[in-house]
Amino acid sequence: APGNGTGLPPPPPTPPPGGHNVAALVLGIVLILLIVAGNGLVCLSVC
Repeated sequence: APGNGTGLPPPPPTPPPGGHNVAALVLGIVLILLIVAGNGLVCLSVC
């Protein structure tokens, strides 16, 4: 960000504990499946 005087990007956030990693992974998979299913339904309805 401009004006911080260092010119370096902010440090990456620390990884959460393992349980939260699993929950985030499952949530990401569900979101991807929802997006793919939505795209498939749109293609089926349009095509």
